[in-house]
Amino acid sequence: MRVESSAITHVGLVRRSNEDNYYVNGKYKSISGGAAEGYTDNVQRKSYLYAVCDGMGGESFGELASMIAVKTLSIYQETDLRHTIFDYIKRANMFICKEMDKFNGARIGTTVAILHFNDNKATAFNVGDSRVYLLRKGDLFLMTEDHTEAQRMVELEMIDEYEAETHPAKNKLTQHLGIYPDEMIIEPYISQEIKLKKNDVFLICSDGLTDMIDADEIREILSMEDCSTTDIAKELAATAQTYGGRDNTTAVVIQVY
Repeated sequence: MRVESSAITHVGLVRRSNEDNYYVNGKYKSISGGAAEGYTDNVQRKSYLYAVCDGMGGESFGELASMIAVKTLSIYQETDLRHTIFDYIKRANMFICKEMDKFNGARIGTTVAILHFNDNKATAFNVGDSRVYLLRKGDLFLMTEDHTEAQRMVELEMIDEYEAETHPAKNKLTQHLGIYPDEMIIEPYISQEIKLKKNDVFLICSDGLTDMIDADEIREILSMEDCSTTDIAKELAATAQTYGGRDNTTAVVIQVY
């Protein structure tokens, strides 16, 4: 198995700062970078760890929360996250809550969506509404589950999946990192483990991408032929800007060869 990955994060056309962050096998976004930042990784490893975090709290607060989440994830780079995910969530959440205490209880937080490869198998994890997708043989699969009021309404059969994509409660989170333990015990979503196949393409992204681009167009961009992961990541970010760029946009694209 050979793996290539690229990350891109863009402030967008409306926000003044970028509260998103990414994680690619130990690499993450620098604090207060420029309008856009990217990174490509081709190093072959026994295991691979990727993530996208979407910070909340406004400017530096949200950026701090997402930075804490990716820095904490680096502690788990050499672990099997299928067995350590709950420890990671607990630790990252604790660090963010400690920062809230410093700010007299001002609420900050972040989503996290993670993709882990180990023994030629992939597992996705998430808290919040950042997502992991898999493109396999032309079909696009969502590997994560949104923690939003809209998704809760889908589970209660009040609305369907199609209606959820445009529902006013689509971005109202029911879970995220940055919740005191006495208020809620955070329960990450854990996907089924799947065996990697040649030509699989994975995407991890913040809602700044999925709010701008629908699933059909995401599938088309991920399906572009003779393109590197860098080309695909840049195309995703550029398309989000074309459609308005209302939020920070972050994408990590992973190709299996």
